[in-house]
Amino acid sequence: MNKISIIIFMSFISVMNLAQDFNFKSYVDKNNISTDDYIRFIVESNQRIQLNNLTFKDFSIKQGPYTSSSSQTTIINGKFESKKEFKSTFILIPKKEGELVIEAIKVNYGGEDFTTDRIIVNVSQGKTTTKKNSSNSNNSNNNEKLFARITCSKRNPIIGENIIVKYKLFQSVYHVRNIEITDYDLPMSNDFWTELIEPKNKQWKEEQEIINGIQYSVFTLKKEIISPQKTGKITIPAFEVSTLVNRDFFNRGISKKLKSNTIKLNVKPLPENAPKSFNGQIGSNYKLKVDVTKKELKVDDALDISIEISGKGNLKQLSIPEINFPQDLEQYPQDIKSKINITSNGIFGSKKVSQLLIPRFHGDYEIPKIEFSYFDINLRKYKILTHPLIKIKVNKNNAVSSSGYTSNYKKPSQENVSVINENIHHIKTKTELYDFSDPIFGTPFYWSVVSAIPCALFLLLFFIYNKDRFTDRDKVKMKKIINQVNESFKLAKNHLDEKENNSFYKEIYKLWTIYLSNKFKLEIAILSKEKINDSLIEAGIKEDDIKSLDKILNNCEMAQYSPLSSSDAQYSYDQSQLLFNQFEKDVV
Repeated sequence: MNKISIIIFMSFISVMNLAQDFNFKSYVDKNNISTDDYIRFIVESNQRIQLNNLTFKDFSIKQGPYTSSSSQTTIINGKFESKKEFKSTFILIPKKEGELVIEAIKVNYGGEDFTTDRIIVNVSQGKTTTKKNSSNSNNSNNNEKLFARITCSKRNPIIGENIIVKYKLFQSVYHVRNIEITDYDLPMSNDFWTELIEPKNKQWKEEQEIINGIQYSVFTLKKEIISPQKTGKITIPAFEVSTLVNRDFFNRGISKKLKSNTIKLNVKPLPENAPKSFNGQIGSNYKLKVDVTKKELKVDDALDISIEISGKGNLKQLSIPEINFPQDLEQYPQDIKSKINITSNGIFGSKKVSQLLIPRFHGDYEIPKIEFSYFDINLRKYKILTHPLIKIKVNKNNAVSSSGYTSNYKKPSQENVSVINENIHHIKTKTELYDFSDPIFGTPFYWSVVSAIPCALFLLLFFIYNKDRFTDRDKVKMKKIINQVNESFKLAKNHLDEKENNSFYKEIYKLWTIYLSNKFKLEIAILSKEKINDSLIEAGIKEDDIKSLDKILNNCEMAQYSPLSSSDAQYSYDQSQLLFNQFEKDVV
C-alpha cells in the first residue's frame, strides 16, 4: 500500500509539472549606456529551450551565451509547487550611438509559438581611447599595468626556419582587477607560412610571470609557428585587443583597447653549395627509411616500395624524392600518409609514400639510389641521407612468357609447313649447278634471290599460323589481370574479417586501379576520377554503377585520413564484387 501511495504521489508531482504554464521572457540589466559600455541580455524560461543562432542588428556578441538552471519544490498547506528556471546570458556591445533595438525572440514550445517583448536601449557617445593610451600600450613598457606584447623564439632566422610566436596580454595583479577580453584582432602577413599551435578555442589559460619585480597574469591569445618566405628585413605586425578591466559584481568595468609591439626579423639566406637533391627542406634529426615487400618475384606479381622521411621541421611542405623506376615496372598511383604533431617545441612527425609496381617482363632490375638532403638548423650545414640501389629479380611465369603471352608456342617445322600447303616442297640439300648462256644465272645475285623466296614464304606461313595468337594477346593479358583481381578480392576479404581497415581499403584501391587501367587501356599517370568516369560512360556503363564505383573510390581515399565504419567497409567490398562482375558482363 505504501509503495502504491508513493507511485501515485510521484505521478501527481509529474503531472503538476507538465501542466505548468510555459513562461518565456527576455530583459537587459540596464537601458542607458555609452558606446564604451556593454549590457547583459538575459533570456529566461521555466522550460529548457533551444536558442539557435541568435543575431543582433545593433549589437555585437562578445561573450555568451552562458547557460544556467535551477529548480525548487515547495509544499504549502499540502499543495506541491515546483518551479524551474533556465537562463541564457549574452554580453552585448553597441555598434553605434542612438536608440538601439533588440528585436523580439520567437520560440515554439508544445506546438505553440511564444514571443518576447521588443527592447529599446539608449546609447550615448562615450569616452574613446586616447592617442596617449594607444601610444603607451604600443610601447609595451614592463612598468605598465596592462599591455599587449608579441614574443618570438628567434630574431635572426634562416629563410624557411620555424619560429615560435606568442601573442600575449599582461595584467598587473596589484593594479588591474577582473579583466575580460571582449575582442582581439591578430595580424596576418604574406611574408610568412603559418601553422596554429593553440588555442583551439577561446578558453585562455592564465599564467604568472614576474617582470622587473612586478607580478603579471599572462593570457596567451594565440600561439603559432611561422616560417619566413623571403630574406632581408621582415616585420611581424602588431595586434590589437579590447578589454573590460576592474569589473564589479555586475560585470561593469572600464573599456580599454590595447595595441602590441611589432617585431623585426633579419632573415638570412641559406648557404651556397646546396646538394642537387636539396628541395628547400629545413629542420633537424631527419631520417630516411625505404622498404620493399619483395626483391624476387614472378612476372605480373605485385610489389610495394615505400619511402618514409621523419624528423623535426615543416613536414607539410616536405617533398618525397622522386624515383626513376625502370620502364618495364608498371607504376600505379601513390599512397601518401602523414603523421604530424604540432607542439610548442615545433613540428614533429613523418611522411610516407608507397608505390605499387608490377613487372611485365622477366629479368634483373635496379631501382636507383634514393637521396634526400636538408639543411640541419642545429648544425648549420647541409646533410645528405641516402639509400643504396635496390636489385629486383623477376622470374618467368610458367603460364606467361616475358612478353606477356602464352609461352607454350612451338616454332613450326618443315614438316608442319609441308602439311599446311602441299605445293611447297622441302628445300633440297644437294646442290646442282647449271650452265646457262645468260650471265645472270649462276651469279651470287641469282642464288640470293632463289634462296630468299622460300624464306619469305616461311615467314608468311609463320604469321598466318600465329595470327590468332597475336590478335588475342590482349585477351591473354586481361585473363591474367582478372586472376590477379580475384586474388586481391581474397586478400581484401581477409583484411575485412580481421578488421584491418587500412589494409582492406588499400587492397580494394589496388585491384580497381589494376583492373580499370588495363580494361579501358588508361595510362596510370592520368588515372583520375574524371578520366575513369568518361571511359565508363563511353563503354556504356549505367550511371548508377558509375556512382557506386565513385563512392567506393571516395571511401578508399577517406580511409587514409580518418577511420570509416565497418558498414562502409562491407559496402565497399560487396559493391566492388557486384560492379566487377557487371563490368565483365557489360564491357567486351
